[in-house]
Amino acid sequence: MKKVIKLVAVILASMTVLACAGSIFMGKYVAEQILYQNKGNDTKGNSVRQLEIWGYNLENFLENHKGEEFEVTAEDENVVPGTIFKSAICSDKWVALVHGAGGDRVSTYPLAEEYLKRGYNVIAFDQRGSGDNGDDRVTFGILEAMDVEAVVQYARNELAAATVIVHGQSMGAQTVALYASGVKEDDENAADAVILDSPVPGMERFLRLMFGGGPEGAYAMTSNYLIFTSKIYMDVVYHIDFDDGDTISRVKNDNIPTLVIVSDEDEVCLPEMVMEVYHNIATDNKAVIHADSAHIEGVIDNPAGYMESVMDFLGQNGLR
Repeated sequence: MKKVIKLVAVILASMTVLACAGSIFMGKYVAEQILYQNKGNDTKGNSVRQLEIWGYNLENFLENHKGEEFEVTAEDENVVPGTIFKSAICSDKWVALVHGAGGDRVSTYPLAEEYLKRGYNVIAFDQRGSGDNGDDRVTFGILEAMDVEAVVQYARNELAAATVIVHGQSMGAQTVALYASGVKEDDENAADAVILDSPVPGMERFLRLMFGGGPEGAYAMTSNYLIFTSKIYMDVVYHIDFDDGDTISRVKNDNIPTLVIVSDEDEVCLPEMVMEVYHNIATDNKAVIHADSAHIEGVIDNPAGYMESVMDFLGQNGLR
């Protein structure tokens, strides 16, 4: 009997060791797939192809608007590259554009064109893991928020900007939301207003939807396991906490004037989750508009109507 008990104990111990080792391996694999999701991904080419799908004339934009390259260095020494476009209308108003996942700064050029028409100068830059950014990791806005802060400081100090607005799309909007939640309204590195177009509602929430194949599988056993193992591994090894990328929770600290744009046909960042972001924003100086479009396509489908709503918000805050 003692031999049987000892054998069972050895088997259970071996299974525990194997399970732990397997979980560590899985955590490492998933964490690195998340962080290095753009490894081998042609983010520059992706932007060009996306604009072609949308029917946007990139060549015409580049012919009419001569950009000037720049670099800034974030608090953690990450080098952030970008392009400056100056409006033909002399102005000290600047808008920093933050692109979404899988592309680079070029994907924001349809939005840049609309701002330039209205007398705003534009700063478009590459997020981490994209384009020519010095950091090849994607952290759902957690580290990227430092890049936004550096760009705002650059606009204030080097470009003599009297007004700075930050406008993000998708994961870029998540980055902007986390940035706005980490600065004080009267700081030099605080924008005068931020605009969140279809923001990712949170790192873990987005990953759950991806792992589960949609809302119905977000909390299934497999999703729970993948989140549990990768969350621990990323925290211990990379010191990145999923909770720091929880947009819905973090915006409770956002006291900057904020406009949220909901894409009502969005299947990527679900409208109800984007509305949850809006409702949790701390400032009373906030507004929400709805675009009858798919994910971040409001400015493509109806640029005049989209920008009219944006201009109304900026005008109400003395930023037009």
